[in-house]
Amino acid sequence: MAGRASRGRHWLRGHAGSSPALARLLHEECIQLLELYRKRESLPSSPVAGDYLVSIPPLVPPMSHAEKISILHAALKECLRLLEDVITRENAEFSEEEGEYTRQRTTVKDLLGHLLVSTERLLVDGQRFEAAVKEELDGSGIFDLKMWISRVLQDLVHWTGQTSDTLNQAPAEKAPISRRTRKGTRKTRN
Repeated sequence: MAGRASRGRHWLRGHAGSSPALARLLHEECIQLLELYRKRESLPSSPVAGDYLVSIPPLVPPMSHAEKISILHAALKECLRLLEDVITRENAEFSEEEGEYTRQRTTVKDLLGHLLVSTERLLVDGQRFEAAVKEELDGSGIFDLKMWISRVLQDLVHWTGQTSDTLNQAPAEKAPISRRTRKGTRKTRN
């Protein structure tokens, strides 16, 4: 297990540079998507009541950043699946022209796919977590569909925000100093 943890830190150090920026951008794009949806549907800016649709194990302090990222990666995978379901249902239920909301929805979907690829590189070998989805939409009416879509978009905002925060709080690990370097430095001082 020590080898796995070491490799996870190596990947975290080597590839984390672009992931935090991508997560931050995606979070901002998700906020904009939710705002566009609420405006389009004339929904209040307050969140739809209820727990998050996607649930994961709690991110507790003793966990390593690699473990937290693995858990959040699972949540983001479920968010992408839900967003794809939203797109399918909206396309089936509402015939609409390409507009700002649909362009933003495509942007979010694409960025979410890129973030999943980026965070996949940060996962510790052999450690995969599963996220659960608490509520799937059944064959309810249009109002229920719109409220469910709003909840999916709220989940996107929440989980991309959590991922952005976690990636941006990852400690910058220092590269170990080799013995040769230390000895060379010592000789120079003498």
